[in-house]
Amino acid sequence: MRNDMKAWTLAAAAALTLTACSSKPAEEQAKQALADLMAQSASAPVVTIDGFTLTGCTRAEDADGYRCDTRGTVILDMMGNRVPLPVDKNLRYAKANGAWRAHAQ
Repeated sequence: MRNDMKAWTLAAAAALTLTACSSKPAEEQAKQALADLMAQSASAPVVTIDGFTLTGCTRAEDADGYRCDTRGTVILDMMGNRVPLPVDKNLRYAKANGAWRAHAQ
């Protein structure tokens, strides 16, 4: 009986792990991932993201994660000037080291 309980516990833990990885990012997680991507690619700090929406998320077929239609206006701080950059793109979101990351490809 003890081995059955151990096997059931391991199976339940595996199922929970798979379930945790099988959902799309929450809107706030995706927004932060977009901010990180934009700060890295533009080499400028992101002040805010206005009008952020995340729709149409589907499991990515060509890589890990989800592809989502992403819209909003990223406000960058470029040498003291606030520069709005509109975003209307299908991005891939995938988890790396426990955090969601946005990928342009």
